Amino acid sequence: MIKKTILFISLLFTFFTCLYAQESKLKIDTLYHQIDTMKYSFARYIPENAQYHFQRVKPDSNNTDLLMSVVAAFTSKAPEHVVGTSVSNGKKRVYPTDAETAYCLIEGEQVTIKSLDSDSKLAIERAVKEKADYFQQMHLIENGQAKQCEIFKNRATFRRALAQKGEETHLIESLDRMTIDDFIKSLIFFGYEQAIYLDMGSWSEGWYRNEDNNIIRIGNNWKSSHLQTNWLVIQKNKTKN
Repeated sequence: MIKKTILFISLLFTFFTCLYAQESKLKIDTLYHQIDTMKYSFARYIPENAQYHFQRVKPDSNNTDLLMSVVAAFTSKAPEHVVGTSVSNGKKRVYPTDAETAYCLIEGEQVTIKSLDSDSKLAIERAVKEKADYFQQMHLIENGQAKQCEIFKNRATFRRALAQKGEETHLIESLDRMTIDDFIKSLIFFGYEQAIYLDMGSWSEGWYRNEDNNIIRIGNNWKSSHLQTNWLVIQKNKTKN
């Protein structure tokens, strides 16, 4: 009888441990990095059992399957378009530009960040064929090395990026104004090996869902929010829940 009780408790513990491990959630922590006399703060968003998606339809914050939403690619001047080539759920759109230097390919849980001059054409074809997602932006880090982003010049503002180390992909946002060079230095300091920029400035409005299921708005300039054309979202992983 005692052995059966112990076995039952063990199975029950295993069941709830697995159930908790499979829960989709967004972990948020704060990072710090000092450069010369400036100490910068960063918010880091880490999806657990959740997937990134790129979309051209504005995310509904009432959809409880969505954990976070931010702007991804640049938006052109009127008439507003997603800058560069983009693919959402296999559907491609092209707005030619020479500004972008990297791409992000999203296939389920797998996120790939690479230089545009590597295999971008194949990545686009794959995204269309597999009904995956793809967008273009500025390359910040490649194989742990800083990439030049001359279009930002030396202006200090709030920054946001999608960054990878190992098999993990995180969303990082500066909580202080900083130059793009210092932002890249900080990402490298935190150990990130690949990183692609996410649009900010007057397009910076985004949001995440906290543990109490409340929507928390982020971004410091919402002037152009009504003109946003594309979004990177973090969505609960339905395949494992």
